[in-house]
Amino acid sequence: MHPLMMEIAPLARQGYCCSQLLLLLMLEQSGAENPALTRAMQGLCHGIGQSDGPCGLLTGGACALALLAGKGAPHETPHPMFTPLLNDYASWFYERVVVYGGTNCEAIAAGLGAATGGGKPDSAACAVLLAECWDKLLELAQDYELNPDTAR
Repeated sequence: MHPLMMEIAPLARQGYCCSQLLLLLMLEQSGAENPALTRAMQGLCHGIGQSDGPCGLLTGGACALALLAGKGAPHETPHPMFTPLLNDYASWFYERVVVYGGTNCEAIAAGLGAATGGGKPDSAACAVLLAECWDKLLELAQDYELNPDTAR
């Protein structure tokens, strides 16, 4: 079992979705809390409100990386390799989930056997993929010399 499972299980039981979980992990890594940002990330849940949109692990991962490397204030500039960073994550994600027949939340949840009766994926059942995404985010942060401990 991935060590992250014990950390995310209580959060998933509290009702946080995949996109929120990745952001919460990144915020925790930096010792920060941001309820407003966490709330905003809920807009990415369940394929953007079960609209057949992309999985929250893709969109949430991109947002978690942007927290480290993106522009957030007039005096800031994004990391010079911001676009390749996001492309690297997206490419990895596409390759990882191709076996599920798509990048939308529904296809991935069905492929993981994580779809519930209400059509929403069970965040706890998606935990293994979430842990893989988290590991990839940390790997990319290291490759691009980003410090998750100091998320801006």
